[in-house]
Amino acid sequence: MIGVRNWNRCLPFAFLLAISALRPVSALGQAANAEPQSLTLPQYIAQLDRCAAVLNAVPINRDAVRQLHATLPPSWTVTSGSARYTLDMAWLSAGLAGIEQNASAQSDVLAQTRERLDVYLQEARSLERPASASENSAQARGRLDKILSAKEFRGQNGPSWTDVALQRVRDWINRQLERIFGPLRARQIGNIVAWSLVSLVGLLLMFWTLRLLLRPGERADMDLRGATPIGRDWRKWLREAREAAKRGDYRAAIHAAYWAAIVRMEEMKTLPEDRSRTPRESLKLIDRGSPVYAPLLQLTRRFELVWYGYRAATPADWDDAAHQLETLGCPRS
Repeated sequence: MIGVRNWNRCLPFAFLLAISALRPVSALGQAANAEPQSLTLPQYIAQLDRCAAVLNAVPINRDAVRQLHATLPPSWTVTSGSARYTLDMAWLSAGLAGIEQNASAQSDVLAQTRERLDVYLQEARSLERPASASENSAQARGRLDKILSAKEFRGQNGPSWTDVALQRVRDWINRQLERIFGPLRARQIGNIVAWSLVSLVGLLLMFWTLRLLLRPGERADMDLRGATPIGRDWRKWLREAREAAKRGDYRAAIHAAYWAAIVRMEEMKTLPEDRSRTPRESLKLIDRGSPVYAPLLQLTRRFELVWYGYRAATPADWDDAAHQLETLGCPRS
């Protein structure tokens, strides 16, 4: 039985074994020596050192890379204590094949192979030291995750369940189309259907966007057309003005007085009814020679100063506004 101490030392080595098993054995990465090789831990480290020496040479010697590739076995069986591990070396064989084709120092395959080989070397050497390998294993795992996230090692986990299900649906649709129209015709019809669906989705999105952009303006028009006028009875506004003046709120009194004048003039057909019109626009609709122009001008100025300009309203302001109302035909009492 392996002791606890030996088990902790072997953990990173077992992790490297699991990582190496992720790489499938390809025909390109097979070496001429088809027999696995059994090594002790020191012999395994020596073999890794030999590989690192070839890959770290500057410049890269293609003949040395070719010889290393030719003598590299498909796997190494390493004995560490009472434990035995079989390491698949297809990843190194494939890397050497790529380096043979492009031995440039800037090659991505060369950089990735160097980095992964360095991780293997560090982990193998850590097994020789009595210290715990847990920290080294965590560091190695981080480096291996970084290596395996590169584009050369992507797609090794295989398709997900969703990918498999979608592919089955696509295959079933293709089979049905081929049964009806034949293989060549089915491919053409499939392309037509796919592009038709894409175009339909695009048109629906365009229609939805235009409708969303135009809807606020339509709501605003409906609100203006269906709104209730400010008030058709000028006497109601006049009563509100008097009540506000009695309680000392002269600002509200002048506001109500102005609208009493506007509603009075709308009832007399001197002004058209329009709740969206500004005070100055109402004033422009009155002829300057009209007898109602001067009192409306005075009332408009006082209303703008008190209501929009927030100037403090006084009893004198209310008396003047009441006087202008009387001129416009709205008696004070």
